[in-house]
This record gives sequence, structure tokens and C-alpha cells, in this order.
Amino acid sequence: MANPHSGLKPGAENHYDGDYYKARWSETGVLEADCLICHLPEYDMSIRQQQLKKLNFRWAATAGAGFGEVIGSIAQGQAPMVKYWKEKFNADGTISPHIVREPRNESCLACHEKPGWKKRGANFRARTDVHIRAGLKCVDCHPAGSFADDARISGKEEHQIGKGDDPGGHVRDDLDNTCRDCSSCHSTGQFGAPIAKHEWLPPLHLHEIACQTCHVPERAVKAAQVQASDVFNPGAKIPTKGKHLWTFYGPDMKYWNHYGELEMMGYDDKPTDPYPPVLVRYQGKIYPVNRVHSAWPAIMLEGKKGLMQPRMSDVYRMWTQHQKDPTKYPLLAKIVDDNGDNVPEINRAEEIDALIQSVAAMLQATGYPMEGKQVVWVMDDRVYTSGSNFRLVPKLTWEASPYANVHKYNHDIYPAKAALGVNGCVDCHNPASRVFFGRVVKYPFDEHAQPVTMAQYELIGLSGFWAKIGAWRETYIKPLVHGLLIALVCSFVVLAGAFAIARSEMETSKPMLRMLPWVIGFALATLAFIVTAQPELASYALPGRFWLDANHFLISLIILGTG
Repeated sequence: MANPHSGLKPGAENHYDGDYYKARWSETGVLEADCLICHLPEYDMSIRQQQLKKLNFRWAATAGAGFGEVIGSIAQGQAPMVKYWKEKFNADGTISPHIVREPRNESCLACHEKPGWKKRGANFRARTDVHIRAGLKCVDCHPAGSFADDARISGKEEHQIGKGDDPGGHVRDDLDNTCRDCSSCHSTGQFGAPIAKHEWLPPLHLHEIACQTCHVPERAVKAAQVQASDVFNPGAKIPTKGKHLWTFYGPDMKYWNHYGELEMMGYDDKPTDPYPPVLVRYQGKIYPVNRVHSAWPAIMLEGKKGLMQPRMSDVYRMWTQHQKDPTKYPLLAKIVDDNGDNVPEINRAEEIDALIQSVAAMLQATGYPMEGKQVVWVMDDRVYTSGSNFRLVPKLTWEASPYANVHKYNHDIYPAKAALGVNGCVDCHNPASRVFFGRVVKYPFDEHAQPVTMAQYELIGLSGFWAKIGAWRETYIKPLVHGLLIALVCSFVVLAGAFAIARSEMETSKPMLRMLPWVIGFALATLAFIVTAQPELASYALPGRFWLDANHFLISLIILGTG
């Protein structure tokens, strides 16, 4: 842009190029992360953000690192100047800041904790993550350079930070799965991790199910499951005007004033709202995820597959003008709250028509050229041209919407004793288990503003028949078999005892010896009664469901042998 021959001008439309449209890079400098954000523990992100608001991109690093004070603002047409703090510098003009090799967790979370909350319900605290509780750092799993294991990023001074593979993210897909995964440590003992053998678990499970599926049995902090940008959100304490167009719903499908909550509580005081994750099949394995649903007004172009979104500032202005003067865009009055949560939602045919017609009128009022274009309303994979007509847009099997993200749950790992399966196969294979039979949101709202749901087994691509067979097998058939085994063993003991008594009475004339089998039998019966009458003692003395499930082969041998 600084090159006069580029044809680009600061603040101009610049061919509607997304990187240069109304950008002022030649004045502001380029916005990018600087080294000290991560490697200087004393870096002040709040001061950096103040400079970004002033469009002082080139000077933000100097201010954030505390090397000096930046005076002036590009946003206000002032040329920035730096007043350096001379006491920070050595006599020869060099500087020796407090540089650390491994960034602290706080440095990573300065950028990642807030979006991590909204997208994944991430907490990143020792209370909910066994790895943080054990003292691990972000860079232990997200390494860079010579510390990395993956050849794609492990070269000397190769400063690519290891990343995972999020279904909804397509930034540097060439570096997918360069971070350390569960097996990196739990098959080698790295960082003192216990070796995970899972000898009791059939191998099929490890091939089909990701570790996170069992070790993230619930989320302690809720994430946004629906992001709607079609109505005005009346929530309190929402910090900026534009964010009033984002309406969020949590995993319970209840309205969630996320931005207001964040403004009031901050990150550290976010409330605990436990909920089970949604399970999807991604890249051949079942993962726990947050499938985000979306609803928004769009512009459809004749002969084009893609959709455009009206400027949100224009949509915001449309709603606020209607609120101030109901005679402006009067059809918006038809969009009301149908489920009693005090927030309007678009779910009925007349509401869809009202929004489409109102947005079309708004675009016409702003002078937007509408030749070959049509306003539509989008909910997940449905593109509505009117309240009664829509077409479906292809989406991937794990997606809720082709226009919203799917976020895997990889953080906030629970300890092994809290994982699925700790109580045996019935943790999953049970008619009451959410793993197969929990209800998952298919569409956010029906005509009554209630969520449309489907069974979890449908989403992961399983047959309902076989899911129910597995649940019945583990919940009813296996206990019956175990009961029959106990009955066989008890019968064997009783018969053996009766035989012993009869034999002792035939072979001895001593009364005391003849009484011995009776005494032993009475003692065993009394012991059995005492143990079974106390559940805690029974769980200690007798094999539990986990032990029985973990020893299928041994149990089979006992059944055959006893028979």
C-alpha cells in the first residue's frame, strides 16, 4: 500500500479486497503478534489493546512491552511519537528485558481464554483440568522449534506452534495435529504421565473412540450452542452496539447473555453449569464437541452458490430505528418472544417473512444495489426465500450448520476415576445413557420456539436397533448371566456341603466332627448376610460391575467350569 504504483489508497475501497478494503496499513503499520507477547511475562496486553483502538498498530509492541509511552493516535489523525523510558535501557543503548524461553500459561490465555470460553466452555483452571493441576504448561502440548516432536515444526528456530485439528477451523491446515496428543505422553510416560493400558477395554473402542470422549464426560462451563444474528438482543451490560445483534443460547437451549456476563463477571468468575458434550464422528473417530447452530439474514446472488451477509451495522440500525419509531420497518413488530425467555426469536413463517422484507427495505433505503440479488433468512442448512419455502445447503455430517463452527473438546480433562467407563460398560451401554440415547439439538427452534432434537446415536451414525441391543445386553442380559453364575456357585457349594455332611455322618462316630460342616455352613451364610447387607462392605469384598466387565474371559471360564 505504501507503493504508489500498487493502486491502493489508505481508507479507500481498493477493489473490495478483503485485506485492503478501507484499510490504512501504510499509516497504521501491520497488525501482528510480537515476540514479547509470549516471551515477556510483564507484557501488558491492556496497554497494547489501547494502542490498537487508536490504530497505532506499529507502536503497540513498544507500549505493551513497557519500553515507552506512545503519544498520538492514527484514528484521530495524529502522528504517533514514542517517549522511551530511559531507565529501561543500558548505558550503551541496548535493552535487557526479562525474556523467558517457555511462555507462561497466562501469556497464552491473554488471547485464548475468552474465545475458548465462548466456543468450548474452556476453563483452563486446575479445578477442571487434571493436566493443569499436575503443573503442565500450554507449551508442553503445544510446542515449537526443537522442543517439538513433529518434523513439520521441529526444525531449529522453526517457530510454528503445534496445533490440533478443529473441525471448524481452517487456519494452517498443513500443521494439523502437530501438537502432542494423549498417546504422546500416556504411552511413553513423558512428563511423568501414567501409562494408559486400558487392558479391560475391547480394542475396537480405542480404534473408534477418541480419548477425550471418555475423559471429558461433562463440561463444567457452558459454551454457546446457538449464535443468532437476526434479532436485537435486549440483554444488559452488552459493551458495544454491534454485539447486541448476537443472541446466544447455551447447551440447555436457554438464552445466555454471554457478552453481558463476561462484562460483569470477567473470565475468572464465570459460573459453573455442567452439561454433557455432544458426540460426533470426525476423521474416523468419535469426539466430544460443541456444534454451533446459526441463524442470520443473508443476500443470495443469482447464479452463485455462496451467500453474502448484510453489514451488521446496517441491520443494527434497522432494529434501533424500529425501536425508536415503530412506524419504521413496521413488520419487525411481528417478531416476538414465543418461548417466554424475554428474548425474541425467529421461528414462525410470518416472522421469517417479516425479517426478509424488512432487511430488503433497509437495503433499498441505504441505496444498496439489489439487481440479481434476493434477501433470504438462513437457519443452519436451510436457506429461506420466504416463510414457507427453503432449500437445503450441503453440510458435513458432524456440522450443525455449514455457516458455523464445530469445536472439539480437548482441554479440561477429568481424572481417570471420573471418566466414562469407570463403572463398567453400563456407563455407555445403558438405555438411560446419554452416550447413545441423549437428545441432541437438530434445529434450534420449531414453530413453537422449542428445539428440534434427535438421538445421539443418529448423529454418530449408528443404528438405533444395535444401540438398543447393546444397551439391553449390558443392562439386563449380563446381570442375568452373572446372577445365574452366582446361583450355580451357590448350588455347587450347597450340594458340596450336603455331600460333605452326609459323608461325615457315615464315616465318623464323633458328634463334634459330624457338626463341623453345619458350623462351617452357618458361618458362611452369616458372613454372606453381613456382607450383602452393607453396600460399602459388599463393594469392598465382592467383585463390582467394572471388575466383571473387565474380566469377560475369566468370567466365561468360571461359568463353563462351574457348569
